[in-house]
Parts: sequence; structure tokens; C-alpha cells
Amino acid sequence: MYLYYFLALLAAFSWSIASLISTDITRTLGSINFNRLRLIFVSIMLIAYASYQNTWDTIHFEYLNLIILSGIIGIFIGDTFLFVALKKIGPRRNNILFSLAAPFTVILNIIILKQQMTIIEIFGCLSVFFGVVIAISYGDNKNNKHRWEIIEGSIKIGITMAILAALCQSIGLIMMKPILDKGADPIALAAIRTTISAFLISFTFIHSFNNFLNSAVYTPAIILKIIISGFLGMALGMSLLLIALQNADAGIVATLSSTSPIMVLFILWIFTKKIPNFGAWIGTIIAIFGTGLIFIN
Repeated sequence: MYLYYFLALLAAFSWSIASLISTDITRTLGSINFNRLRLIFVSIMLIAYASYQNTWDTIHFEYLNLIILSGIIGIFIGDTFLFVALKKIGPRRNNILFSLAAPFTVILNIIILKQQMTIIEIFGCLSVFFGVVIAISYGDNKNNKHRWEIIEGSIKIGITMAILAALCQSIGLIMMKPILDKGADPIALAAIRTTISAFLISFTFIHSFNNFLNSAVYTPAIILKIIISGFLGMALGMSLLLIALQNADAGIVATLSSTSPIMVLFILWIFTKKIPNFGAWIGTIIAIFGTGLIFIN
């Protein structure tokens, strides 16, 4: 079980790196244009890997509609909201709001899947969540004027989009848990969800055709960053999350994967040379304590 908890944390780390890479690109291309290209590249990666492993036969036909619906809610809608928010409020604020996926998933896990959690596990999850909230909410360095801290447009829209993205993520995870429990391969499952989302978002291409013709925007460096972001955030991060979800409790997996905001905070410290405030350290200690409770239990 420890391995799958570690995979959830590794997924969080992958997302934290991907979100920092994605911020500047979403502000250059726009959130829809970025997400469309990202989903197309990731779909190719996942289809190729699932075909190489020959795991398509683990996906039973009767679950296909549920998988497609999960992809639409969790990726097509959820990721679109996520990158709209990322563009507007930056990676730090976006990640703290997206971490609401953890309590959403814990609640849905108990209500819908009827999974039981021990008192220690619940307390550990709450400690991780509140640690993340404290670290990000009180970890803001007012002297930090880095471009990743800039707010573009309406902060209210950014906050709303990030919360909706978290809700979509949690719904998508809960929908996938029973299918994974039946033995579906996580990579093949991720490939189907991503491909249907890439197909749907491709219809937005007609609205950005003129932007596509501007070859100055789609430089090799931009394309490379999109591919790296897609690999870390979805091909790797989402696959790790689904593997953990298949073998461990959905609420705990979601909680551990919600630690990405803390990771973002300290990665920002490295890049901006601005030491996080005292609140960030307190929140981090609380989150580590909660993670320890989950592992020990």
C-alpha cells in the first residue's frame, strides 16, 4: 500500500512541475489552444503505450459509456476550467483551489462508493488538506513580483474556474474507481478518457484558426514545452494517479495528490529566490504530519 501512496505523491510532484511549465504557455496561446494541443499530444503517447502493452482487452465494453462520461467531466470540462484559472490567477493560487478536489473526493468516496475510512485516516486527510491551505494562504511573499504571481483578468472568474475544475476532477475519479477495481488497465483507461476529450476539444479549432496561421506563436520551443507539460501532467501524472486509485482508497489517494500546491510553493522559492513566509513552513509541517499518519496507519 505504501507504494501506491508514494505514487499519489509522485503524481502531485509531476503536476506541480507541469503547472509551472504551463502558466506562460497558456498566457501566450490561450487556455483552449494550449489544452487542445496538449490533449492531442498526450492521446498519442497513451494510445502508443497501451497498444505496445496490449492492454485494451482489460476495458470491458459495458463500461465504455461511463469511461467516456468520466473523460468529458474530468478532462474535457475539468482541464479546460483548470487552465482558464491557471491563466488568470497563476500556478500558486490555482493549485490551492484545485486541492479542493481532495475533500470533494473524500465526501463522494464515502457517500457514493460507501468506502469506510478509519478515524486516523480521516484525521490524516484533514491534516494534509488544512496544511496545504495554510501553506498557500499564508505563504505569500508580498515582495514577490514574479510573472507567475501576476493576476490576469477577473480573479473571481479564476477562483470559480479552479473550484469547478476540482469538482470535475473528483467526480471523474469516483467514476473511475469501480472500473479500475474490475481490473481495467489504468493506462488504457487514461488513453480512452484523454482521446475522447481531445476529439471534443478539437471542435474549438475553427474559432482559433487565424491564431493557428500565426506561425510566430507556435515556435518549436512552445511545442516542446506543451509536449513536456502534457507528459508530466497527464501521461505520467494522471497514469500514476489512476494506478494508485486502482490499488488504494480513493479519498486518501486524492488527499495525497493534493499536496502539489506545497511543492509548487517551494519550487517557486527556487526559481524566484524568495523565501516562503512562516505560514508556509507551518502548513508544510502539518501536511507532512497528516501524510505520516496515513502511511503509519
